[in-house]
Amino acid sequence: MARTIVQRYNLEGIAKAGEMIEVRQSSALTLHDRRVLNLLIRHAGDQIAEDCEHLIPMRELRSTHKGGERVRDSIERLMTTLVLIPTKDSKGRKATRRTTLLADTTTTDDEDNPQGEVRYSFSATMREILRKSEYWGRIKPYVMFAFTTKYALALYEALCLRRNLARTEEIISVEDFREMLGVSIDKLTTYKNLNSWAISPAVEEINALSDFTVRVEPIRQGGQQRGMVTGFRVGWEMKEPEEWERVLAELMRSKVGRKARIKGTVERVAAPLAPN
Repeated sequence: MARTIVQRYNLEGIAKAGEMIEVRQSSALTLHDRRVLNLLIRHAGDQIAEDCEHLIPMRELRSTHKGGERVRDSIERLMTTLVLIPTKDSKGRKATRRTTLLADTTTTDDEDNPQGEVRYSFSATMREILRKSEYWGRIKPYVMFAFTTKYALALYEALCLRRNLARTEEIISVEDFREMLGVSIDKLTTYKNLNSWAISPAVEEINALSDFTVRVEPIRQGGQQRGMVTGFRVGWEMKEPEEWERVLAELMRSKVGRKARIKGTVERVAAPLAPN
């Protein structure tokens, strides 16, 4: 099998290891944090698994900046995010290996300084995992920057990881789906709120602004209308060339008025959204 680290950045996007896409306990990461991580991965390139320090101009990361979020805040959250990897203990029993994404980092204090920089390195265990990684998703930067919610970017990355699978549908437990979206354990605890604030906005943006069409349907126990939600049926497909061309045209347009245009796009999508 091909290895993730030999994949180069190209028109299809940033090659991001599946282990980084499936990172657990990522609910603390904001949309800005997720974008910054992808840019750090792209910048490291084929040296990502080497024991070395990478240097990136601060301005390249500040291009994702909105509101009061600072690059160093994102770096610090990335340094405290754990990657959980299934493994075996010394007796062959199921076990979990834990590591951080980033190791030592240095950031210029004045983020407005045009000569500011970020020096960073990936943790030793993360580098080992990346050297062995054999599955990845390609993240298109211009799609990544079009999303306005972290849930859309998280779901989009999960779809990118599944792009070349023979199947185009997967049943996912409630717990695993919340982890996939990066929803905190104490947030959006009811299906109504989860759907309104995370699922529907993510599906809407992906269907309007990416190369995927996705649908998310709740699986209920005890009645299709009011039964308890026990999981989700997620289905996806790649857009046809003509439809993808329309998406590209929208991505080239000003963001002003985009929400209204997206509403019109969603009405034309054949795949149903999750019901309210």
